[in-house]
Amino acid sequence: MLLAIDIGNTNIVVAIIDGKKIIKNWRIATSHTRTEDEFWLTLKLLSEDANVAMKDIDGVIISSVVPNLSSQFKSMTITHLNIEPIIVDYTLPLELKLAVDNPAEVGADRICNAYAALKKYKLPQIIIDLGTATTYDVVSENGEYLGGIISPGVEVSFRNLIKKTALLPKISFKFPKNIVGSNTVDNLQSGITYGTVTQIDGLVKKIIKEKKWTDVSVIATGGLAKYLENKSETIEYIDNNLILDGMRMIYEKVKED
Repeated sequence: MLLAIDIGNTNIVVAIIDGKKIIKNWRIATSHTRTEDEFWLTLKLLSEDANVAMKDIDGVIISSVVPNLSSQFKSMTITHLNIEPIIVDYTLPLELKLAVDNPAEVGADRICNAYAALKKYKLPQIIIDLGTATTYDVVSENGEYLGGIISPGVEVSFRNLIKKTALLPKISFKFPKNIVGSNTVDNLQSGITYGTVTQIDGLVKKIIKEKKWTDVSVIATGGLAKYLENKSETIEYIDNNLILDGMRMIYEKVKED
């Protein structure tokens, strides 16, 4: 029974995985004020929700882009579960070669996504993760991680727009019927939805042209990925569990070695 903890800038995803099956996963707000004990009590409640006893957890893996919370969760699992967690970073012995200027700069989330995609989809690959930032990860036909692109995430961009413009209403991520909106809500929804898809398709096409590829797997993941199905010209796969699959696969690989 594996406990996977993915610590992002906005949310922490916690999952309990039995073999290859994700029993249940939850999304909680990333907080820098909660104590180690508070996080532990939250995990206990979540495990009870999944009808899993914490004593049945025999492995922990942590992927994090928030260093101070990484150490907090590591301490928590050692103290309360008596388990030394695997921390995802560039030093792990994986088949994924990080062919970039400084491998230490590659985020744990991007390593997990790329490793899962490497195992699940044909090469070469472009992996798009719509999170706090929208990231594009590029894996070559030889399975090398070549780097990618980081752009502001959809929610971050929209929150900043609302913050700076007092008269604009809050809206949901929903494709309007027409690109040209006839009211403020449709205007905003068109900009955020069609704007996102246009950016993704444009960047994917530029990557493919730069790399001179003719056949490439384009995989989208992250909270908003599901809304892009059948809307993008370039996205081939929607994989909402990509990072959790990557964490499980990395755990299995490290334990094998």
